[in-house]
Amino acid sequence: MTSSQGDIAATPVVRPQLPPEIGRQVTIANVLRTTGRAGSETVDPWDPLADPLARGAVFKADYVVDAAARADGRRTFNRVQDAVSRAVSDGGAASGQRVYILVKPGTYRELVYVPASSRPITLYGEGRSAADTVITAGLDAAVAPGDYVKQFGAQFASVDPSIQEMHALVRERSGNISTSGTMTVWVRNHGFQARNLTFENSYNKATGNAREECGERACGNSAPDAQINKVHHQAVALTVEGADKAQFENVRLIGFQDTLYLKSAETRVTARSFFHRSYIEGDVDFIFGDTTAYFYRSEVRSLGDRTMSYVGAPNTNWKTKYGFVFDTVRFTSDGSPNALAGKFHLARQWFHNSRCSPYAPVDVPGYRCVLGAESVYRKPKGTITPTVLETVGKMIVVNSTIGRHIDRQRPWSEWNRAGTLSHRPAQFTSDDFWNNLRKAGIDPVRDLGYDGPPAPKDIYLAEFNNADE
Repeated sequence: MTSSQGDIAATPVVRPQLPPEIGRQVTIANVLRTTGRAGSETVDPWDPLADPLARGAVFKADYVVDAAARADGRRTFNRVQDAVSRAVSDGGAASGQRVYILVKPGTYRELVYVPASSRPITLYGEGRSAADTVITAGLDAAVAPGDYVKQFGAQFASVDPSIQEMHALVRERSGNISTSGTMTVWVRNHGFQARNLTFENSYNKATGNAREECGERACGNSAPDAQINKVHHQAVALTVEGADKAQFENVRLIGFQDTLYLKSAETRVTARSFFHRSYIEGDVDFIFGDTTAYFYRSEVRSLGDRTMSYVGAPNTNWKTKYGFVFDTVRFTSDGSPNALAGKFHLARQWFHNSRCSPYAPVDVPGYRCVLGAESVYRKPKGTITPTVLETVGKMIVVNSTIGRHIDRQRPWSEWNRAGTLSHRPAQFTSDDFWNNLRKAGIDPVRDLGYDGPPAPKDIYLAEFNNADE
């Protein structure tokens, strides 16, 4: 994700409302009935509320994680990752059979990577609330791979090879681990479930995200609490990557920027996630990605430590029918002064991997940004790929309560200021997408090979039957 400082919409925008006949179709059954490649999805009806997980079933644990117990390495473990590894390794004998891992109350300071496996895994806590069982780590995007290994490498020494492969993807990066290497919990497992647990990225949680690491001027200041607000790094609590039918019941996701990353494993291919009776907090772009996800009967809290906040940053492919859908969700805030200013946003559409913008004049002599085979900018000229252009971002909010912290006139923000290299205006429908391309000198039919604009138009950003707090 890109830096978000100063990303304020340049012009006021409306609050588009779905007509009743369309709004009433935004249901769990309709949104989650298809999966797969954008534009040619597979119909596969899914009702997560009918699953025993959502009905509060009592499970018989196949493996138990208890930090205070004596681990035997077969059924009882002190670390969650070790139990997951054993469950995956044991999978050959019972291919396809769901496995249940009970995590006893406590705080588990570790990373947990759940690989693709023939066995869908259910991870669940037995405390009185999700807050009783916490999986936490403190990685941010600026961490060097060597530091990542020093802190967490030992826990991957003896795990299943499929988990070691995931670890290697982060360990072997050049530069920093970046946003997609920071997650505390990383799920690739189809049918994965979690219940009654907290997943936390603890980066900056002890101080607040406006209290960034001190720079030379701050550390050299004689005042004991001197600080400088420099860069606020991305730090993911949970990544769900390509895992279809991933289901989360009564979970807490704790972080600041980029708390929850819902990521396709392959370009233009989506998977489905469902969050029920859960709590998600953050400050900037803290629910982001390109998959289809349904949030139901939950709370989404914006933290006001920074001057600007965005709940969602979807980068849904334009042919994927649904991106993020929020139904019967309370959008709340922590009541901080910045939140009380009422200038936060429901979302901005993530202009994923853009290096230059064709959408607005940029004050650089000789500036151009045209279609190309890669997204790159070498002043004053750059190129942008069709893949970047068509990640339009979709988010619908229905039957929900919108807190006072959300800007009433501009709940949907543009991506960065007009005139900046990564600017893109908010696009509410496929008509906006089509017209913006043409204004930028890009013909969707001639240059991108599209057949024509969708008719009727597709909805990208909209509300239905919401109440303002």
